[in-house]
Amino acid sequence: MELDSLNKIKRRNLIALAITKLIHGFGTGMFGIVYQPFLLELTNSIVLTGLFISIGSIMQFMPMPLIGKFSDKFNRKYILISSIPIYIIGLLFLILASPTSLYFIIFGIMFYFLGFIINNLNAQFLVAENSNKSKGLIFGFMLFSYFGGTIAGSLFIILGQGLNSRFYLIIFILLLLVEEIIFTIFLSAQTHHIQNQKLQVNNTRKEKKNMWMKILKTKTLRSVLIFFTLDIFVYSISLSIYSGGLVKYYNLTKEDIAFIVLWFNIGNVIFQIPAGRITDKIGNKKTLILSQFFGFGFFFMNILSVILWMNFITHTLIITLSIGYVFFALSICTFIPAEQIILTNLGEDQKAESYGIISFFRGIGLIPTGLLGALIVENVHYIAPFIFSIIGLLVELLFLLKFFHD
Repeated sequence: MELDSLNKIKRRNLIALAITKLIHGFGTGMFGIVYQPFLLELTNSIVLTGLFISIGSIMQFMPMPLIGKFSDKFNRKYILISSIPIYIIGLLFLILASPTSLYFIIFGIMFYFLGFIINNLNAQFLVAENSNKSKGLIFGFMLFSYFGGTIAGSLFIILGQGLNSRFYLIIFILLLLVEEIIFTIFLSAQTHHIQNQKLQVNNTRKEKKNMWMKILKTKTLRSVLIFFTLDIFVYSISLSIYSGGLVKYYNLTKEDIAFIVLWFNIGNVIFQIPAGRITDKIGNKKTLILSQFFGFGFFFMNILSVILWMNFITHTLIITLSIGYVFFALSICTFIPAEQIILTNLGEDQKAESYGIISFFRGIGLIPTGLLGALIVENVHYIAPFIFSIIGLLVELLFLLKFFHD
């Protein structure tokens, strides 16, 4: 295939992926706001809500190595398309759930997050495979598109004040159907075919590697594994029950949460493309260090919010939480491009399988966070998970400085 023709296909693929990121952001923007309050409404228990969230965490890592292996073996376009029906089944189960049929929640969470990881992994690799240079900038642009969609999702909830959470899940299903049509018609499978041909030529004299052992035995890959597993544990202790905690501790409504999250989404849209450029310029390690400093700002503002609330200074709550979310947006903007460049480039071949294995180990760090965060809130105080996360960030910084290399 001629170079000009291949570049046109890649550009079309990136445009199709950017449009679907925008649509998907609208759906997940709504889902992320209503998910935890919806579970809390059904269970009337922060601990049980944390337990269900932990089930979702397990589903985000258990199938990842197998999905990665399939993604390397089969065409990523068709695996990406297959994620949409699974997503929809999960949302339908959640729509049908009630306080007397909580097992519907389990099925809904399992199918939803299975669809999520299939979609996310294959979309990320399609972005990487269709990007020739400046991958940080391209990933930044994709995230710019995604968070643009989440702004629309947040505004939709604010404008639809008082609507039932299930209504937003139905809208998400309709958006997923639009994504399916775009993937089917506009996304080309040819670039993956060419990529496979190159790998077959490169691997004619190589034996198939055991990626599990390679990751555990190779110093650089092991450092990547440890850092990303530690990072997801540290952040998720606080984030796993964050929205539920806002409802339980501050009595905030879905619309209040949507307003606060709106600032997070706006921050992501403003800073995502510059953050992608910064990643290309200063490298992955320095960008990840920068991300941790912004993370300090997020957790500090949440601790400040709790202290002010305890001293009956309540009128500043929305302001301090919103500022905290701007810091969180800066942390995400500087983290994700570096993360995706690293995780989509873990070797010459079996890249998706390597990504899946790293995600599997990260998921192990994610398992206890929903329940552990809920138990800490119930038995210690709402402020405790944020203090724990700040201490964890210090450990992350020390690890990055000592063991992590570009």
